[in-house]
Amino acid sequence: MVVDGEGRCIYCKEQGFSKEHVAPSSLGGDCTLNCVCVKCNRDLSEVDQALAEHSPVAFSKILYTPASAFTTYLGGHASMQGEGGRQIGVRVGNQVATEVRPQFFADGNQIRVFASDRAGLNDLIQFIDKQVERGRLARTRVFVAEDIEEPRFLMHRSDDAVVSAPSKERAAQFLTRLEQQWPEIKMKIVTTPEQRQIHEQPNILINMSLWPNEEYRAVAKIAFETLALLCGADYVLQAAFDPVRDYIRGQVQLPVVAPGETAVDSRFVQRLSQEFRLKFTELHGVLLFCSPPNLVAFVLLYGTHPYLVRLGTLSGERQWLRAYEFSYTRDGHAELDEVAFAKQILALSPEGLGISSDQAREWLDRLNLDSPLATDHNSAPPEK
Repeated sequence: MVVDGEGRCIYCKEQGFSKEHVAPSSLGGDCTLNCVCVKCNRDLSEVDQALAEHSPVAFSKILYTPASAFTTYLGGHASMQGEGGRQIGVRVGNQVATEVRPQFFADGNQIRVFASDRAGLNDLIQFIDKQVERGRLARTRVFVAEDIEEPRFLMHRSDDAVVSAPSKERAAQFLTRLEQQWPEIKMKIVTTPEQRQIHEQPNILINMSLWPNEEYRAVAKIAFETLALLCGADYVLQAAFDPVRDYIRGQVQLPVVAPGETAVDSRFVQRLSQEFRLKFTELHGVLLFCSPPNLVAFVLLYGTHPYLVRLGTLSGERQWLRAYEFSYTRDGHAELDEVAFAKQILALSPEGLGISSDQAREWLDRLNLDSPLATDHNSAPPEK
């Protein structure tokens, strides 16, 4: 979507533009702007990743995203308990589908191999072949934890792996043994009959680090770019938005906290409670509200994660309200006009208006008679 700004980036204010997703593509957004330069786009991808993989939103991402939309996985590390109490590394994907990652365990003088299927084993074999051929196996990343009893080699992605071990020394010994004995181990993997195990309802242990400061910056970024989408790049280039702009770019001010607590810069973003009473979408949405002199945004992700964003203090503005809705399956986005917004509020959170469900249904019936439904998730917003 073209947003006029004389070619200036809405973050660094320098010349340049690129394709920037308003709601992150990793969360199913498909609305793009052209008023963010390549450098800022690249630098800010880290906060998008934090929101999608290192925040509570990550759990809704895998819960709600159907496999037909795009492939996605939960961030962090996940495992399930196998026979003998062994923790087997798994990957949690679309709609909480779980698959065993290809992996080796050192079990005394034996090497045990786990994977979801033969294709996974073949991927593991090909990866090790390449690492041995290039002399890179000994440089595999190592994760040390005292509660790990036996070293494990796990494919993290198709081009990456990690060794978990109780010490760096044990990890090095394991990798040396693996490289020295690889031809023999590979032959056994290829020729040994498979033993299949089915876990109908496995208990999954998830170890995920949360990055609240990056999460909050990503939420502010969504609100700020929605403002640019609806009001134009020139509008958000005003000096009044410099504080939130600098915050999104990384100028974070951490408060002093007690030992053991996490310092979070909450000057601009606040996570609201799940009892948020102004639910206006079951998808992703941004509600911009200007009540002079304050301009704020309510950001709602997956209809369940509400945030308040303080965008700026303005003078000479009138009071206004605008709402925008984004799909989380990459299939559309649209501004909600007054009628569509009213219908969404009445249908999803009538208590936010202080009315009963019966009253809400009555008002909805009247609105449906008076005007057609204005929401269209597969069309661009109307020209302003």
